[in-house]
Amino acid sequence: MQEGFRSEIQRIILLGIALLIVGFVNGLIVETLLFGTIAYGFYTLNKIRKIYAWLYSDKTDMPPEMSGIWGDICDELYRLRQRVEQAKKNYSALALRIRQITSALDDGMILLNADRTLDWWNPSATSLLNFSDKDRGESISNLIRNPAFVTFIHSKKFSHPLEMRAPNNPNRIYHFMAGTFGRGEIILMVRDITRLRHLEEMRKEFVANISHELRTPLTVLVGYIETLQSNSDNLPNHWHKALAQMDQQTRRLSVLAEDLVMLSRLESSPPDTHKEDVNICAMLTSMVENAKVISEKHRITMDCQPGLTLTGTTRELHSAFSNLIFNAIKHNPQGCDIHISAKRKDNQLIIDIADTGIGIDQKHLPRLTERFYRVDDSRTSSSGGTGLGLAIVKHVLARHQGTLHITSTLSKGSTFSCVFNL
Repeated sequence: MQEGFRSEIQRIILLGIALLIVGFVNGLIVETLLFGTIAYGFYTLNKIRKIYAWLYSDKTDMPPEMSGIWGDICDELYRLRQRVEQAKKNYSALALRIRQITSALDDGMILLNADRTLDWWNPSATSLLNFSDKDRGESISNLIRNPAFVTFIHSKKFSHPLEMRAPNNPNRIYHFMAGTFGRGEIILMVRDITRLRHLEEMRKEFVANISHELRTPLTVLVGYIETLQSNSDNLPNHWHKALAQMDQQTRRLSVLAEDLVMLSRLESSPPDTHKEDVNICAMLTSMVENAKVISEKHRITMDCQPGLTLTGTTRELHSAFSNLIFNAIKHNPQGCDIHISAKRKDNQLIIDIADTGIGIDQKHLPRLTERFYRVDDSRTSSSGGTGLGLAIVKHVLARHQGTLHITSTLSKGSTFSCVFNL
């Protein structure tokens, strides 16, 4: 570009010198310079006209032949056009690739404009929601009229997905997720989770049925073992240890069956509508007294703000809090401190069960409330745990609009916080 610019400057200087010489010869310097300037202007305009004609032509041929700065400009414009054409090809190839990928998805993908009108969707969305070409530009609220979906799609944040019956088939269950991009556009994903929910229902029914079926034979076993132990004087000595082990394991299995029954009920039944005001301090005081009787080698203290009540089901809340307190006893060594506190902060009721025990590695914290998940199988087996306690706690709190927060540090202890919105 610099070479062409220098060439053009040289051309202008030479033209000016030539015009001055001609003007001196004919005695019309000003007129000659004016005529030369006008002529150079027409020359320049002709160059610009050719460049414009080439730029706006549909042909992709070479630019017009020019010298000096105009030649450099044409070369640069040609290279720029080549890059633009290549970018268009790349974009077209990428768009085709994206369409092929989205067409292969089992999940429906829908692009909405900022005003929630349909812009584009993949074939899976067509089959799931019965969209047609005439729906393009239509508000999605007019096509899916479920009030829960209308509220979901018009919300400003999509932090929580939506699960609902299919708008065109009440026997199907759809899972909707959404996110924003660009200038307020929305990408909406829809998945058919009917089979997944059916499998979950089958699992819940199986667990509930097997738990109930275990109760009767376990009751019979416990009864016979107790009968044999009550007549241990008439039994051979080598039977005593066997009966003690049988009694221990049978009772452990009974506890597991009871926990499974309760967890199944929490998952499958709606929250109890007959709720009452539960005196939190009285409930926790009773639990702490029982805990001190069970374990005299842990230092158990309590601090409860007077007058705390929570609307809920007494039996469920008692199960949740007792699980947390007795977990602190079972899973920590003798001599550690366990402190239970309950207080109201702003519009929340917070109950903390804190200990100075062995703590839990951070990698285990996200999975602690999964059923049967154990940080240490050998420790849980020796303490008689079922691996269901925290799962029960999570479900009970959810039924009372509460959440469980867990913080822990290895060798320093753990804190389990039950947070309820009042």
